[in-house]
Amino acid sequence: MDRIDALRLLLDVSSTGSFSGVARQRNVAISTVTLAVDQLEQEFGIALLKRSTRRLALTHEGEQLVADARRLVGEWDGLLAALKEDGPLSGPIRIGATNDFGRKQLRPLLDAFQALHPGLRLALLLSDSTVDLIHENIDLTLRSGPLPDSGLHARLLVRGDRLVCAAPDYWERAGRPTHPEQLAGHNCLVLARPDAPLAAWNFQSEGKPFNVKVSGDRQSSDGEVLRDWALEGRGVTFKNRWDVQRDLVAGRLEAVLDDFLAGPVDLYAVYPVSPPSRRVAALVDYLAAALAG
Repeated sequence: MDRIDALRLLLDVSSTGSFSGVARQRNVAISTVTLAVDQLEQEFGIALLKRSTRRLALTHEGEQLVADARRLVGEWDGLLAALKEDGPLSGPIRIGATNDFGRKQLRPLLDAFQALHPGLRLALLLSDSTVDLIHENIDLTLRSGPLPDSGLHARLLVRGDRLVCAAPDYWERAGRPTHPEQLAGHNCLVLARPDAPLAAWNFQSEGKPFNVKVSGDRQSSDGEVLRDWALEGRGVTFKNRWDVQRDLVAGRLEAVLDDFLAGPVDLYAVYPVSPPSRRVAALVDYLAAALAG
């Protein structure tokens, strides 16, 4: 079996944790998947997987090979895409995004893009935590910036900021703050993260940044849950503009403290290899045009 094809199957096994799952996804025999892994283990003279009757796990050496294999396969796909600039788009794209943005705005755009290119197989992975693109085998993720210097490649899609907003009836009951420090007296809906909740909201005054520590009776790791609570009038949320733009226009949410907004908080397409494959590059172009409109 070709080494690149064998590496592709190993990447799939590391992602799914199942030989049979990869076989169904690729529409090949389980023995083909097993042969690919066995071939790589024999060639390198090391065990890549720890096998049991219930699950598979990568060995330390397997994790190292998988990390390098993602880069190698991505570069190979990019080379093939550069050499083959015509023909229909096909193949898989694994896309990451935050929960709220992914469900409300990104998913319909992906549906429309796939309708234009039915040969594509799209996987949408939602999380409000920062995900390791290499480890999770993600081809493209949408992240708000500024971005850390991570060695990843990025393209600006939309400029924006983060807004303090709540339902109009909440503001009528609790009063509209005129300074961020007054948020200490409000029921703030906090995004929960595995390491620590995002309970310090960023602002600026006369060009100087400052933080305000907030609290409330509700936290969630899902940004869409926070938005729903805000729509129900249960408290104040701190959301990216692109997540709540439709709610603001419809009057379901009302933003305050615009004079103190710290920014910008821009939306980027982030990918682990450059150049990306032709299908990923086409999707990034499509999203840039759709979101700009």
